[in-house]
Amino acid sequence: MSIINQPQDILGLAIKNMLEPVLEDEKILKKIKNLNKVIAMDLKDLYPISITFNKGLISIDYGEKPKYDIKLIVSFDAFTGMAEGRGGLISSFLKGKIRVKKMYRIFTILKFASIFIPAIKKATEKPIIENLYNVL
Repeated sequence: MSIINQPQDILGLAIKNMLEPVLEDEKILKKIKNLNKVIAMDLKDLYPISITFNKGLISIDYGEKPKYDIKLIVSFDAFTGMAEGRGGLISSFLKGKIRVKKMYRIFTILKFASIFIPAIKKATEKPIIENLYNVL
């Protein structure tokens, strides 16, 4: 199970670098094995991306897919803070730096958080910003 495409944009590469290390964890692999969801993520003042989970395969694409299951609207400060280990997903949500559309799909939100939070924690060990410098 892996990310099946190479994003061509900086935000897609950041998300890929954040997710790849946790894809080696058996607990995470079990969670995404049968997951079939589209997560739209809109980084304010930049552009949206879509993260598609399709039965163990992950695709990260530029732009927002029209039929998403949930949409995260994230401030640039919150995203870079999480990437650098200065903030977390839950604290950013509580401070209003992350908004969620289709909040009623709470189980999808919780499933995504259970994948994304470990990815953020892992990224703080070697921040994804450093990884992006290596890629670029």
